[in-house]
Amino acid sequence: MKLPDLYTDWRVVLGIAVMLLGIGNWIVGRVKAGEYMHIIASQPDTTADQASRSFDELDAGADAVLEPFTAEQRRHSYATARMDFYHATFLTGYALVMAGLVLTCIGFLALIRRDARRVVGRINLRSGGASLKD
Repeated sequence: MKLPDLYTDWRVVLGIAVMLLGIGNWIVGRVKAGEYMHIIASQPDTTADQASRSFDELDAGADAVLEPFTAEQRRHSYATARMDFYHATFLTGYALVMAGLVLTCIGFLALIRRDARRVVGRINLRSGGASLKD
């Protein structure tokens, strides 16, 4: 097996490209999700009080459900949404790395089989055309 065999096989090239893309997503997702996780952890959660109220309490102030967020609640909501996005990016990167590894392994196995067939063909030609089945 030679280097041109590696970069001409589509499975190996595609597998490495998918792995590189996945590694980029994995790293960015991990770093950014951690960053927003720290932002969320540093802010007190004021939305938990509103979420735990019963429907009877909400009926008394029905307009309270539709009130706009305060600046702190908005910042917390945006940080949560961004953390969820980067967590999905992290998981997608992980899946891409695994898919790239599988595809690259399949490509290498195909190259090894092709190389073995070439060697057997050369041995058969040198031995006068006798096959292994005879």
